[in-house]
Amino acid sequence: MSAGRRQTADEILRDRAENWPDAVTPISQLMVRIFRFSNLVLENAARQMSALELTFTEFEVLAALRGVPAPHELAPTDLYGAVLMSSGGLTKVLHTLERKNLVKRGKGETDRRSKPVRLTAKGRSLIERAMADVLRSDGELILRGVTDAEIERLTRLVRKTLATLEASEPDTRA
Repeated sequence: MSAGRRQTADEILRDRAENWPDAVTPISQLMVRIFRFSNLVLENAARQMSALELTFTEFEVLAALRGVPAPHELAPTDLYGAVLMSSGGLTKVLHTLERKNLVKRGKGETDRRSKPVRLTAKGRSLIERAMADVLRSDGELILRGVTDAEIERLTRLVRKTLATLEASEPDTRA
């Protein structure tokens, strides 16, 4: 492998098959490819966000807010569950988004953790542009290798598998 070039999923699996055959199963082959796919798509989205001076996490928070009914507002605990990050990490991101005037916090409560977070008009405009950029770019990336019909079939299979996994996931909310 040349320096600076990341191995493809097929190369990783070929090396494992040669050096550790017990580690190459149908499930491991699927998982290596899913992780690699996820990594490539996340890197693509991060490039789109960088052009808009957003981190991927900031994008996730803004998208979570835009995805709920107007006034596009969530309590921090609900937002925390929607973006899958630590509460401390979320607090830092919310401060940054507030400084950028992309979100604002509700008033009245003494505990800042219970103050709702609301998308501002500037935040709504930015997340709508960012989402359009990501969807366009992801579409270009993914459609290089598969057809629309294959995307629909793959989506059904992943949805079916994910529904089973999510149904058996323990509730970690305390």
